[in-house]
Amino acid sequence: MKIGYARVSTPDQNLDVQLEALQGYGCELIFSEKYTGTVFERTELDKCLNKLRKGDTLVFYKLDRLGRSLREILKLLDRLKSEEIDFISIRDNISTTGPYAELMTNILGAFAQFERDIIVERTSTGRHLAKEKGVKFGRKEGKVNVGNEPKIDVCAKLYVAGSTLNQIRVTLGIKSLETIYRYLQKKGIEPNRKKMK
Repeated sequence: MKIGYARVSTPDQNLDVQLEALQGYGCELIFSEKYTGTVFERTELDKCLNKLRKGDTLVFYKLDRLGRSLREILKLLDRLKSEEIDFISIRDNISTTGPYAELMTNILGAFAQFERDIIVERTSTGRHLAKEKGVKFGRKEGKVNVGNEPKIDVCAKLYVAGSTLNQIRVTLGIKSLETIYRYLQKKGIEPNRKKMK
């Protein structure tokens, strides 16, 4: 089954071009929404992904319709691969179906590994710079770790030292960026939500 997904970034933009392309590609079901790339929850994309089954094909107009960063897009494509779901990007002329499927899968896997290596390197650099600026990691001697206060302190210190929100998330093992926002706000810091990469 071919399932399509379309998205535009602002409410005044038109979905017609994408929908026409998806219909022309033979999509039996199409999910669409009008959200910006910075919105964390995209309901229709989630519904689309939950509908896909092994052997299905996700069809979309361009790769940038799937996410706001290369890392996010690669993570999603990696998920599709693990669930044995193919995908087709119409405008980018990228597909995991046909004779070049294996080559495309290997290229995407290489990009995903490259992105992970970059994140590790940035995180390591961020910790090193933070230590040079006097940020202390780990539990303070003679103090009991009560709740999340030590993590909140380190989170604030890393942010002030110049670490990005994603670097802080990886370094401290925090799952949600919203948690980092709350931690920083508790320390009187209003985080820049654009400062993610």
